[in-house]
Amino acid sequence: FEAALAWAHAECVRKEIDTTPTNKRSMLGSTIYLIRFPTMSLEEFANSAAQLGILTPQETIDIFLHFTAASKPTLSYPVKARAGLK
Repeated sequence: FEAALAWAHAECVRKEIDTTPTNKRSMLGSTIYLIRFPTMSLEEFANSAAQLGILTPQETIDIFLHFTAASKPTLSYPVKARAGLK
């Protein structure tokens, strides 16, 4: 997530547009849906992604519900952690 955010920031600077959360999300485009927000720890999500304004309010709520609710909403983000090298 941090790498994607840094890249979006750099793209805003390169294109000489304000580095607002809306513009950063625009730079990310559909690749934002490849970021594994649900695999972050609750604390990591709450202290970073949830507060930066990159996600819509509904996306933020849905991810928090994924962390905490028994009945989990369907998310547009990958919910499984990467497998890693074997």
